[in-house]
Amino acid sequence: IRLSLVGSEMCIRDRSESYRPVGSGSYSLSENYLYTSEAFVEYLSHLNPSGLLVAHRWLQMPPSESVRVLALAVSALERAGVQDPAQHVVALRSLYTGLVLVRREPFTAAEIEKVRAFAAKKRFDLVYYPGIQPDEVNRYGILEEPYYYQAFSGLLGAEDRPAFYAAYPFEVTPPSDDRPFFFHFFRWAQTPQIMEALGKTWQPFGGSGYLLLLALLGLALVGSVVLILVPLAFVGRRGKIRHGNRLFLYFLLLGIGYLFVEIPLLQRFILFLGHPVYALATVLFSLLTFSGLGSLAVKRLPLGRTLAGLVVLIACYPILLPQFFGWLLGAGLLLRAGASVILLAPVGFLMGVPFPAGIELTGRVSPGLVPWAWAVNGCASVLSSILAVMIAISHGFSRVLFAGGLAYALALVAIYGVVALESRQEPATEAEVASSPAGG
Repeated sequence: IRLSLVGSEMCIRDRSESYRPVGSGSYSLSENYLYTSEAFVEYLSHLNPSGLLVAHRWLQMPPSESVRVLALAVSALERAGVQDPAQHVVALRSLYTGLVLVRREPFTAAEIEKVRAFAAKKRFDLVYYPGIQPDEVNRYGILEEPYYYQAFSGLLGAEDRPAFYAAYPFEVTPPSDDRPFFFHFFRWAQTPQIMEALGKTWQPFGGSGYLLLLALLGLALVGSVVLILVPLAFVGRRGKIRHGNRLFLYFLLLGIGYLFVEIPLLQRFILFLGHPVYALATVLFSLLTFSGLGSLAVKRLPLGRTLAGLVVLIACYPILLPQFFGWLLGAGLLLRAGASVILLAPVGFLMGVPFPAGIELTGRVSPGLVPWAWAVNGCASVLSSILAVMIAISHGFSRVLFAGGLAYALALVAIYGVVALESRQEPATEAEVASSPAGG
């Protein structure tokens, strides 16, 4: 990855990238923290007022990557206090790639003239500069329409940019660190076109990894119904099951909650530790290790208070983590990894308590449901891993983390109902145990 400051010019280009068509489903699911609003703000802050931020992207039709780079530049300029971003952008295109130049000061007439002369000499097409005329575009790599000029002029001249983004054929709103999916351009309106092209092109699923996630979710749901719900329907006829619905809901919510917390934390620590491998190793090690320690201490911790404390802690993480990251981002890798373990220890410890505590309670009130509780929890973990990515792509990782906290809060309500009802009832009789699925 080339991210360098040379004199007063900063260049952003992933030199390992191959051509990524919008129709490539797999790439649309990958995160990239080089191209987020927060990153562009940081880039501009490191430049002199006359310095250049240069982004080089592949061209696609309709315009997508280059337009999204422009959206990021406009967002960063406005956050830096620029009143008219249209005076701070220049763009060119060759046959396959586009070049976007951004600076904190407006481009001067002399600088624009140099750009025009360079484009004419190298036979590059002008896409945008302050004051560009329609007859100056689409001269060399001729398209049916000057699509890139139209897209750039439309975005920079839009009085209501959210309305422009909403009307654009692709999703080109500026990505953020919370939603760092630069290559995700999918809109539901594209679905008929994608389905029509299915099987007719070499690009899998015609253009969207999001539909692949939807297909995986559908398969997981069918598997869940066949392997969990259908057998349970027959098991329920064999005898009385005490608190079955509440217990199943509890373990379902635990499976959802754990993954909905783990996946957003994993993504946040990718940015902090600098590489997905480091984040995966650190986050999984921390959460699994301290969850194990929490399970060991389960008999010493009241379940209700533990779940309540976990919900509060999860709610605090979106506020606390950015502060810690800001303080330690410039430190060495070992220090950052050690700090990550310390930051993840409390939530990992508390997340290790609810499952074994629930299994112990289930073993007392309805022993035959214990294996089914394991099955429901495992099924929920599979479903939630897919749902977490879908929610993150559409709404951001903060929403996923919030949903994880909500799942644990609802689990507290479900298990509190079991405890409250059980405290008012007699313990399970031998006949009831014998008629349960395990006893039968």
